[in-house]
Amino acid sequence: MGPIQALRSCISKSFRWKGRASRSEFWWFTAIYYGGLAALVVFYVVTAQGLGDGEGGPLVAYFVVMFFPFLSAFVRRLHDKGLTAWLLLLGFVPFGQLALLILAVLRGDEGPNGYGDDPLGRPAPEGLTYGRSRVPLVRDKD
Repeated sequence: MGPIQALRSCISKSFRWKGRASRSEFWWFTAIYYGGLAALVVFYVVTAQGLGDGEGGPLVAYFVVMFFPFLSAFVRRLHDKGLTAWLLLLGFVPFGQLALLILAVLRGDEGPNGYGDDPLGRPAPEGLTYGRSRVPLVRDKD
């Protein structure tokens, strides 16, 4: 998925908390989200308007408009690993944001999981699985 497709997908799914998001969809949208924030901050610095003068309206508007699509994309990215959205609360504890970053980088479950079909269209793995995460269950041969 490219950047324009990711932007369209995440904007159209702004309040969809179910389903799954592929890594490319999530990371392209994250790059666009933080790139836009950085561009607005640079604009304010270059034009010497300052952010403390009550002139930060476009920056606040951008943040408010894009925050929910970003949050929704992160929830769907966690669902791609078979994880609950409650893990976003890790962002409020020390090193929790690093843990969320690691979880967002990891490859999603192959095939459908408890949150929906695979966004990459991969078939379900063969054999036994454990729980929602579709982690293959390994058994010793007796």
